[in-house]
Amino acid sequence: MPTTDKPVSKWNVRDFQAYLKAEHERLFGVPYVPMRGWQAEAGMLGRWVGTKRKPGEYGPEVTKRFIDLCFAQYRPTADWPGVSFGFMQKWMGRNLQRAVAEIRAEAAAQQRREQQAEIGDDFY
Repeated sequence: MPTTDKPVSKWNVRDFQAYLKAEHERLFGVPYVPMRGWQAEAGMLGRWVGTKRKPGEYGPEVTKRFIDLCFAQYRPTADWPGVSFGFMQKWMGRNLQRAVAEIRAEAAAQQRREQQAEIGDDFY
């Protein structure tokens, strides 16, 4: 699991793989198995999160929110007791729009609070 003192905005591919593994085992009680292997999954995550050389398409915050939404919605079966990031991308992509919308709404609300705090003292 990624270190708890490291903000999500600083997570890298390895942090996400550790999170997926730990959270999957906690939620579903079975080992995490990445789609097409760890290296292939690292490539998928790198495209989303970014690397030192290249920014990702969605960034760490959206990626984590997406993963958490998918984990919350997934219902294990006897044939499919677990889920992987590759599965999430392919079959649960609808959660990406929700993750982006939630993150944007939270950022806008935070910006309004900060603006209100700046001008709040000027009015009587």
